[in-house]
Amino acid sequence: MAGLIPRNFIDDLLNRIDIVEVIDSRVPLKKKGREFWACCPFHGEKSPSFSVSPGKQFYHCFGCQKSGNAVGFLMDYDHMEFVEAIESLAATLGMDVPYEQGSAPAKPAQQTLEPMFQVMEKCTDFYQEQLKQSQVAIDYLKNRGISGQTAKTFGIGYAPPGWNNLAGDEKMLVDSGMLIKKDDGKQYDRFRHRLMFPIRDRRGRCIAFGGRVINPEDNPKYLNSPESPLFHKSDEIYGLYELKKAVTNIDRVYITEGYMDVVALAEHGVKTAVATLGTAINNRQIESLFRVCKNLVFCFDGDAAGKKAAWRSLEQCLPSLKEGRLARFLFLPEGQDPDSYISEFGQADFEQQVEQASTLTQYLFQNLLIECNINTLEGRAQFLDRLRPYFGQIPLQSLKDQILGEVEQRLGQKIDGRMLRLLGADKPEKPDRTRLPEQHWTPTRLAINLLLKKPALANSTGTHHELADSSIPGVDLLLKILDRIHDEPEISTQNLLDRFRGDAHESHLYKLAMMEPPVENDESLDRMFADCLQSLQKQYIDHRQKLLITKLQSGAGLTEAEKFEHKKLFTNQPKASS
Repeated sequence: MAGLIPRNFIDDLLNRIDIVEVIDSRVPLKKKGREFWACCPFHGEKSPSFSVSPGKQFYHCFGCQKSGNAVGFLMDYDHMEFVEAIESLAATLGMDVPYEQGSAPAKPAQQTLEPMFQVMEKCTDFYQEQLKQSQVAIDYLKNRGISGQTAKTFGIGYAPPGWNNLAGDEKMLVDSGMLIKKDDGKQYDRFRHRLMFPIRDRRGRCIAFGGRVINPEDNPKYLNSPESPLFHKSDEIYGLYELKKAVTNIDRVYITEGYMDVVALAEHGVKTAVATLGTAINNRQIESLFRVCKNLVFCFDGDAAGKKAAWRSLEQCLPSLKEGRLARFLFLPEGQDPDSYISEFGQADFEQQVEQASTLTQYLFQNLLIECNINTLEGRAQFLDRLRPYFGQIPLQSLKDQILGEVEQRLGQKIDGRMLRLLGADKPEKPDRTRLPEQHWTPTRLAINLLLKKPALANSTGTHHELADSSIPGVDLLLKILDRIHDEPEISTQNLLDRFRGDAHESHLYKLAMMEPPVENDESLDRMFADCLQSLQKQYIDHRQKLLITKLQSGAGLTEAEKFEHKKLFTNQPKASS
């Protein structure tokens, strides 16, 4: 089945995917040095021996020896089949998996959902066509400052008045939430006289709709599609597909509360905004956004509802505050939302407001200090008691240390044992004895390690097939790697390792690749690799010389070819490099 997917697509996918993001979303990782570590998810252990390399894009456990790339991890951890793992990774990047022989392998679940995707696409086309014919809807968008191009980018449409406008497979329309079925068996359109915003998955397929009223007297203001086989509200984020399509280098993501906020910000040049789908944002959605960009800005109205939503967002953010991630909270003047503010004041003023937004820790302290009078002993104890559950959820120790420093500054006193106990931080973390491999180097092992670190090293040397007769341990594997790189000179480390998937040497190669060579800098890799080959060449010469001398001493004569080889070996000894 794996052969149905072109090899070059798998290579491209592995080169694009970030294995740290794939694994960290399932097994929280902690960075130490160049690598990320965790307790292995595949066997029980108390200290971490499971390592993930962002540079080489693979994982390896020094305890149970499990190793592989992102595809292998999904197969091992999520129990996926190979094709399913490829499709899952491709979907996160918005890539369609091509198949040789013109078709994908049969998948019952996908076959069941495909007709529903087609129904949703027809609904999208219908609503967009209706928008072109509705002057009321067109005027509404114009009055809100939304251009035709922006409306097209987001696929905005219009659901006309009436109860039976949608046509097609009625069962599919009911199952997807587009029609409502009454007790008497009759059906009617869910959305009527509303602007329609398609909610798209990461591949750009419409999975649901959000409908906004045009008449301010109608209720509710926003109406979303119900849960369906395609749509799970708590997993989706409005505007994420459009964001990734519009922007390559994403330096900041804005989280808003409504579709019109996203569209209005895009209209005014802020193209990295998304919105929740009528529910409070959850940690799973926040993790998805942090994997897109490490800098999140939550944009809320300044009223009580906006502040309540912001606090819920803060609570959901805390477990995701890993290295490099930053969350800020922007509160616009009361009566303003991102849509109205940027329409009135413009992009530059809006971004100036963002620069002044509170960091997560600032917002945390602001709220807790409002409730606690820290000028009294009781108030200080209450403050620490309120802070404790939030403090305990933060995984990043450096951020915890900063918070402790802020506590000292706010309270005007040094953190003592009693205060640490109140925060639940009185027990120091045990030293992390990450298990590293014993780095015993031989020329063969080091040469393989260097090739896995920098495959292009092979392009500066020949095949060295003569070494196959040397009986040097591991040299056969080295020659296989050299041959593979010579066949594919541009191959990357992860693709090279993937060529040995299922090979008897696979686990050994991952273990070798995890080891750091004894080099001072990358520039010395070439010299060290040349030294390894020279050392192996010397071992080969020594081996052949001994064989020929033994043959001579046994009384057997040498052939003409062996005499020539014997002379050549003694006159062409490799010189040691300086």
